[in-house]
Amino acid sequence: MREIMFSLAFVVAVAAVFEVEPVRAQDIIGFVQRGDSLLAQRLPDDALLEYEKALAAGAGSALFLNRLAGLYMQVRAYDKAAASLQQSLAEDPKQLPVYSVLGEAFLASGKIDSAIFYVEQARILSPASSSIYSSLAFLYMQKGQSERAREQLDRSLALNEKNPEAHRLYGFYYSQQDSADKAIQSYLTMSELLPDEVEAFNNIAFLHANAQRYQQALKYYSLAKERAREPFVIQAIVANIEAVEALIAGKMRARYILVERKAAAQEVVESLAVGADFFELAEKISIAPNAQDGGDLGFFAPGDLNADFEEAVMQLEVGESSGIVEVPQGFIILQRLN
Repeated sequence: MREIMFSLAFVVAVAAVFEVEPVRAQDIIGFVQRGDSLLAQRLPDDALLEYEKALAAGAGSALFLNRLAGLYMQVRAYDKAAASLQQSLAEDPKQLPVYSVLGEAFLASGKIDSAIFYVEQARILSPASSSIYSSLAFLYMQKGQSERAREQLDRSLALNEKNPEAHRLYGFYYSQQDSADKAIQSYLTMSELLPDEVEAFNNIAFLHANAQRYQQALKYYSLAKERAREPFVIQAIVANIEAVEALIAGKMRARYILVERKAAAQEVVESLAVGADFFELAEKISIAPNAQDGGDLGFFAPGDLNADFEEAVMQLEVGESSGIVEVPQGFIILQRLN
């Protein structure tokens, strides 16, 4: 989430705007200074208490309310952030960035129509802003109105054909429309505009892998890995590279749930049929040693496992679960993963 943060100098003006008594003005400044000190110590909840004291003491300028909203956003108190930003706009309705942050606050609290309303207000204030149209496109996508979103993206790129967010969202739009090549082209444009960002390269690799263009997938996963910095992102990319290499080598991947009784296996089959999560079921009821991994067997080549087991996996489509398979240890239900 973006935050609206301002220099500490703003506290001097906070009290002056409301012409509070000098003693109270000093109190307000003290509260805000203590809040900033606590924030520097990474104690946002304690900092927020000081800011709320300043609010109760009479602080209420648009600048202060924006700062307060930023703190509410940090602690995920999105309804309070929205209320503060609405107060801020009542003080000064021409604050263009505040409309966008208010939209984010409403989106985070699940009030998407309110989010759209305020970003639309920003569009009215700044009709030539490409970024506002791409923000609207994102919100309409969240609402499931993909064609309305596309209209906003067209307007966004008409205003600025180098808006990377618009190309990113177009990539997502085409992915949802099963137009992989168009999605890849959008992400390629994004990668040219943001050459150090991981996301575009990773998404291109994923789309190539889905289209069974495995060498291209490896190329772009490698480019994504070169740009990644966070360890967990690097780990995820490496896992994807290994998955693609396994596909090239003809390896399969599956997971399974093992239970002792056939009746229990039947209950698993019925649960999966109504949408239960395979991983969670494996964690909960499987007696296999890999239950905590969701029953994941990893990658295996033909001949690595029991022949009946492998045959059952090969009969499945990707993502499909099997019926009950009897093995010496009990009864299993399989799910093919690649």
